[in-house]
Amino acid sequence: MTTVSPICNPSAQELPRTGDATGFHCPVHGDFKVADTVFAEEGAEDYTREEWEAVLDKAKQRAEPDEWPLTIVDDFY
Repeated sequence: MTTVSPICNPSAQELPRTGDATGFHCPVHGDFKVADTVFAEEGAEDYTREEWEAVLDKAKQRAEPDEWPLTIVDDFY
């Protein structure tokens, strides 16, 4: 299914859900997951591209090899 990347807004492919997260394949940022709680957070629609990219970097540092990085609410603070 085609959707929009929450990081940079180009068309992205939605990847299979894993628990409380939606997966994305972004042509710019690659494969990653976003916890549903991030989208439910008040003001989440106001996060900037720079904030999203910083959060994705944190998630990549935590991710195990061969695992998609998972962004969580705490990453934004």
